Amino acid sequence: MALTFSTALTGLRANAESLNTTGNNIANSNTTAYKTSSANFADLFHDSFNAPLNGAGLALQQGAGVRAAGIAVNFSQGTLSESGSALNAGIQGNGYFVLSSESGAQSYTRAGDFTLDREGYLVTPGGQKVQGYPATGGVIPPDAAPTSIKAPLGEFIAPSATSKAAFRMNLSAKDAVDSEFHSQVQIYDSKGVAHTLDLLYTKTGDGAYTVTATVDGNEAQLSLDGGGGGTSADLTFDENGQLTAPETLAVIADPTTLNGATMPDIDIALYTLNPDGTNGPGLITNYNATSAVAATEQNGFSSGTLAGLSFSASGNGDVVAVYNNGQTSVVGRLAVATFNSQDGLRQLGGNMFGETTTSGPPSIGAATTGGRGAVVGGVLEQSNVDIATEFTDLIIAQRGFQANSRVINTINQTLQDLIQIV
Repeated sequence: MALTFSTALTGLRANAESLNTTGNNIANSNTTAYKTSSANFADLFHDSFNAPLNGAGLALQQGAGVRAAGIAVNFSQGTLSESGSALNAGIQGNGYFVLSSESGAQSYTRAGDFTLDREGYLVTPGGQKVQGYPATGGVIPPDAAPTSIKAPLGEFIAPSATSKAAFRMNLSAKDAVDSEFHSQVQIYDSKGVAHTLDLLYTKTGDGAYTVTATVDGNEAQLSLDGGGGGTSADLTFDENGQLTAPETLAVIADPTTLNGATMPDIDIALYTLNPDGTNGPGLITNYNATSAVAATEQNGFSSGTLAGLSFSASGNGDVVAVYNNGQTSVVGRLAVATFNSQDGLRQLGGNMFGETTTSGPPSIGAATTGGRGAVVGGVLEQSNVDIATEFTDLIIAQRGFQANSRVINTINQTLQDLIQIV
């Protein structure tokens, strides 16, 4: 009789463990990147040594109950949902973000709810610093070692003077001789000051134009095909409206009008480039359509300060600094860790996991390499808790608990009957 009490008690304990596990899953149904758990049971047997044998010579073993054999974690992918923060990130596929505490202890997480601390470090809500590969001059060195990712707070990006410009445009073939058309683009000097480059096209005949240039209204020199400067240049088009000459054109600004700044000769791109580097069709055409500029390009920019951080759309985990002058620069690349056995990871709380001898050491590298997943910016991974499944498991564990309690009640009643016999 006493053994039966113990057997039923093991059932109560095991099902209570299952109830606790299911309750924990339900409690964390909205926890970022939470991985659901389930209790696994194993039966108990008496030692069958010297136990009586049946007619077949087999030991007569009697069950002694049940025990919780372990808590299994379901590491399946959670849904990636838009978070509204450019600093949030999720991993699509295999891997964990690598974190470092103040003591230097390393941990791992799927929860990418990152923010910047006052020093500019990318951190978790618990203060752990996110690890990655720092960039030098916007480039990740191939031998870079993982360290804490830090944003360049308060950093100025130096201006860059314009050295190239292009106009995708059409000069109308139906315009009369001596008609004029302007194309303009904003350019920058060595101090980052903006200027207006204005090219004036004057039609001199069928398929023939003269072009002059000014910078902020000041006359500029033009250089054709790498030759000497002049105040004007000639453009010619063939019978199909395609540009035939010149091969190259450069604008030379008057340095006395730049207030101490400098500006290199500005190469005006006249043609598209073929894969072999030769000139393709001209960017300026002479079709029987209205004269118009469809697009302009130039490679200069003013100075700028940091406006924010974002993650590269490539999925490789690049952290990109965005400046208020429209420029971007790679700050670093998040490190992603994988394990031979993620089932062996130890849960540390706070959405973090720790390495164990069962999991094996981490293999740390860049996202999208070595079987690692892609880093998606602006999203958070949701928990993989299925409420319907958890409620079903809750009922099953409850029924198991109730059934074992009924066993105890039955044995108790049997003992009462036995006492009454005496």
